[in-house]
Amino acid sequence: MIKSESIKEIAKALGLFQIKMQPLKKDATNPFFKSKYVTLNNILENIEIPLQECELTFTQFPDGDCLTTLLIHIPSGEYLQACYQLHPVKQDPQSIGSAITYARRYALGAILALNIDIDDDGNHASG
Repeated sequence: MIKSESIKEIAKALGLFQIKMQPLKKDATNPFFKSKYVTLNNILENIEIPLQECELTFTQFPDGDCLTTLLIHIPSGEYLQACYQLHPVKQDPQSIGSAITYARRYALGAILALNIDIDDDGNHASG
């Protein structure tokens, strides 16, 4: 993670954002694990107004083998930046696009502290 020298103002704005955010409806089902999750479209639609009200904005872009997410507090210029490693199944455009979409969803969920998945206590990741 990279951050601006000070994060005092962006921290306040993020705290306000988290108060303003309504719980996101899990609007899709993973057919492999039978678990529900929030789609990227749903996230983007629901964070737009609370981000504006808190004077926050973000950008995401592929950067080599990772997706960089930059969260900016507009008035102060303070920022948080993180890289999410991309792991496409194949090196064709469809697989790369899918990996970017997946990374965008998880990176936004992480940097904004969104509840976007069912907590399975690490069971899928561990085995």
